[in-house]
Amino acid sequence: MPFVRDAVNNQSVKKTLTIPAWLNEAAEKEGVNFSQLLQASLKQALRPLH
Repeated sequence: MPFVRDAVNNQSVKKTLTIPAWLNEAAEKEGVNFSQLLQASLKQALRPLH
């Protein structure tokens, strides 16, 4: 059942992280989408592994 497997593999997982307050304030001021940025950064960091 490839359709079900793909749906499970792409399911979102909530993560909690800690960053300095000044960095949070600066990113929010610039309208940074934390989730989107983290996903893109992780994909780029893991690209050599796949």
